[in-house]
Amino acid sequence: MIRSLEYYLEEKIGQTTPEELSPILNPIPEPIKGKFPERYKLHQYWSRKPWYVVRQYIEHFTKEGDTILDPFVGSGVTACEALITRRKVIALDLNPIATLITKITCLSPVDLNKFKVTFKKVEKNISEKISPLYETKCPNCNKKATIINTIWKKTGISNVFYWCKYCNAKKLKEADDADKNKIKEIEGKEVPFWYPKDVRLPKDADVKTLDQLFTKRNLISLSILYNEIQRLEESEIKEIMKLVFSSILVRTSKLIFVNNYRLKKGVNPAGVWGEKRFWVPGEYVENNVLYYFKERLHKFIKAKKETNALIGYHFKGENTFNMSAQSATDLSTISSDSIDYCFTDPPYGGSINYLDLSTIWNAWLQLDVDYANEIIVKNDSIIRYKEMLTKAFHEIYRVLKPDKFMSITFHSSNVSVWNALIGACQDAGFELVNIVPQTPIKRTHNQIELKGTVKTDLIATFKKPVHERFISPQKERMINVRNIVLTETTNLLEKVHIATTAEIYDAVILKWINIAYRNSKTPKTVKISLNDVAETLRRNSNFESFSETAFDYKGEPREIIKWRLKNAI
Repeated sequence: MIRSLEYYLEEKIGQTTPEELSPILNPIPEPIKGKFPERYKLHQYWSRKPWYVVRQYIEHFTKEGDTILDPFVGSGVTACEALITRRKVIALDLNPIATLITKITCLSPVDLNKFKVTFKKVEKNISEKISPLYETKCPNCNKKATIINTIWKKTGISNVFYWCKYCNAKKLKEADDADKNKIKEIEGKEVPFWYPKDVRLPKDADVKTLDQLFTKRNLISLSILYNEIQRLEESEIKEIMKLVFSSILVRTSKLIFVNNYRLKKGVNPAGVWGEKRFWVPGEYVENNVLYYFKERLHKFIKAKKETNALIGYHFKGENTFNMSAQSATDLSTISSDSIDYCFTDPPYGGSINYLDLSTIWNAWLQLDVDYANEIIVKNDSIIRYKEMLTKAFHEIYRVLKPDKFMSITFHSSNVSVWNALIGACQDAGFELVNIVPQTPIKRTHNQIELKGTVKTDLIATFKKPVHERFISPQKERMINVRNIVLTETTNLLEKVHIATTAEIYDAVILKWINIAYRNSKTPKTVKISLNDVAETLRRNSNFESFSETAFDYKGEPREIIKWRLKNAI
């Protein structure tokens, strides 16, 4: 029977003695039953970690009433699970949209009747202005129908997916002259209210400014909607409504590609934003702002019903939830030796440019962004990244109680980034206790085991020793990476028989870290990349490769290289 990579890694860790494991968790299997929680569907964000893993780590290392810290809180999984398990939480993130997502996710109890009344009031006030912008003629009954989305090509609009309330048709049609004339008419209109005009985008974006990510029709509609939300007086509901607004910005931008599979079936052809840059496809989908705004009502109600039940008044208890948009390099508002546990997910080098990519949300919500203190690899400057990580982990070390633990979820295909992370933790005084693999909650859109991607997350757990240790300077030690690659690949393939380069890389990195960083030893700088692993295997006669085709999130075929032992039965 072919067993999975996770089984293999768990079995290897299972060989560790109980004394070495305690109090460390083994890899946590994905739950067999249960839907993805509604509370984590409020807003798009990157690298969301499995809630059941976060919860089990929190429950393992802490008890009710303890204080949990997450200084890179992202979309708020740590904060929310800490509150659900009746812990206190201090949540920080430099990204303002992340702090808003976290706060609204955790906020409870929310008066859902008041929220629904406000939502419907906003919807009513904007409908008269926005609805006419998305009208078309139903080819079945010749009555007015509502455009759900429009397909744009370089030459203009080509198709319309519409819904007719009179004959209940929900179909795709070719854009007619009336549809094209409507676009020409809209192009001549002014955007009636404030919008983020001339906000510069990163250099790798396909357009120069943020407003160019939207059609004129959607800019007009979004400005009307945002203006209406700004007029709200009740602060808590207003914050929720701002997040509702933010949650549809990507969906109503030009970043949505045409899903050709759905297009051929004649259904809603809208894809998703799966790139880590502002990529405008040659053919894109323009989604109806009002339609997608109305769609968010039931999603938000379902999410807040869930947190109302799970968190209740614990959110508003004394000092149970503290949230701020600030850098992890300065935790001066937190007392030394006051935190019981830290679970966090620091930036993976430069793999995701969080602040740059969040421009689409932060600019629309007029949130101030501190770019100077972002911990990220830019222009290949790993030195600055390491320095800032070290500052952050020094602060975490200071506020953590002695003999307590910090767990970090992390992965990178760049060994220099790994060295920076673990080196920063050890420079701060932490002891590496163990590191285990953990399957992500789901593959990212462009991480379906394709070339250049890694497969699993790793969770490294560190301890703040009771007494600070004096570590004498050590010479860098040579580590034979080639031997690690060959040994770990052989062990893996004997267990699972077939593995991708990414799966082999995961096993190699896990072994390398445990050899290199246990007992605070300093490894000599080495190079381990996916390409290095593949090249090492190609040069060895014990292994053979073959390729298979997989389809990415756009439905495009991609080649996957897999490996097996030669002459294996």
